[in-house]
Amino acid sequence: MQTHRPSLPASTWMTVLVGISCLLMAISRSFSSLTWATVVLVVAPAGLLILQILIGRQYGDRPPAALAAGAIAAQLGMIELISQLDGQSIASLLYFVLPFPAVFWLGARAGLIVSAVVLSLFTVRFAAAKPLWRTDSDVLHSYMLFAIALVLVTTTAVLVRRERTSREQAERLLRDLSASHRQLVESQGRVAELATIEERNRLARDIHDSLGHYLTVVSVQLEKAQVLVAEDPAAASAAVANAKRLADQALSDVRESVGALRRDEAPFLLEPTLRSMVEDLRVLPFDLSLQVTGDEQHYSRQQLLALYRAVQEGLTNVQRHARASRARVVVELTEATASVTVDDDGIGPPAGAGDGLRGVRERLELVSGRLVLTNAPGGGTRMAVTIPRTRVWKALADGDQ
Repeated sequence: MQTHRPSLPASTWMTVLVGISCLLMAISRSFSSLTWATVVLVVAPAGLLILQILIGRQYGDRPPAALAAGAIAAQLGMIELISQLDGQSIASLLYFVLPFPAVFWLGARAGLIVSAVVLSLFTVRFAAAKPLWRTDSDVLHSYMLFAIALVLVTTTAVLVRRERTSREQAERLLRDLSASHRQLVESQGRVAELATIEERNRLARDIHDSLGHYLTVVSVQLEKAQVLVAEDPAAASAAVANAKRLADQALSDVRESVGALRRDEAPFLLEPTLRSMVEDLRVLPFDLSLQVTGDEQHYSRQQLLALYRAVQEGLTNVQRHARASRARVVVELTEATASVTVDDDGIGPPAGAGDGLRGVRERLELVSGRLVLTNAPGGGTRMAVTIPRTRVWKALADGDQ
């Protein structure tokens, strides 16, 4: 596998252009007089070029800070050596090599510092070579041209680096936005999938809770009819009629649960629904009482429905497992908490939790509620359900009204 190396950056190309110009000037002078100084004048610019190209090829515009500072110091030393041998002609041009790598490698502040050092060194050397430079207008004009050119080169380097940085930030932001968009699309897909699963589970709980309750009562009515069909045909017929009515109501509940998937849910009234259910259960072989206190308007539809399903499952378990002679349902709706208690005088809590209780617990978890199954005072089973009225659920309740 080939190793990718960065292409030559702008700072390297600027140095190459200036360095080649100086190198050509030095070579042209070497034809007239070939001395060791001339050789240095040729080799030094070539060394600057090679150093700059190697760093640019290896690191681009982001070499390690120590390497960058060392390279700039070495370049400055080479330029000073050329200045000692050649005066101001070639060295003056080579000074313009330094601002670009300083700005690109170490930042704008470092570039300004290097430019100030270059101007200071040039001023010292210029003053030493031309003692009367401050009074000679032509010489002063040359000095000012160099200073202005150095400022322009440094400013150009800063602007180019700033433009490149802005472009890189825009490209990075675009990549981040693209990645965020992909993640958002994936998250939306997962949310939709979870919503579908949750709705499927909710529908399954509704159908289980409703059918389980009604089928239990229907079974009791049919058993009653089977026993009384010979002795009391009228009572048996009434039991069958009750069973049919409850079966029709169960079918209606199933249709309502399925239809809720296709329309907005209507407000749910807890107390009337509980009283209707209790009236349907009067045919069961145990006494049943209901007490409801408080204002249900403080609670959301989901909270009230969770309470209703809890009562429904509790009474279904009384019929199936408790062998009780009486059962009592107490609902208290306060400003802070909604609670439901289902007590019976049967044989005690069943061993293990069936699908019904598991479904009730799942419903309660969705509204921050809890279910506790214990022995009732005096024997039997107590199912206690509590749901807190938090700020979030208060807002949902206000929206349901």
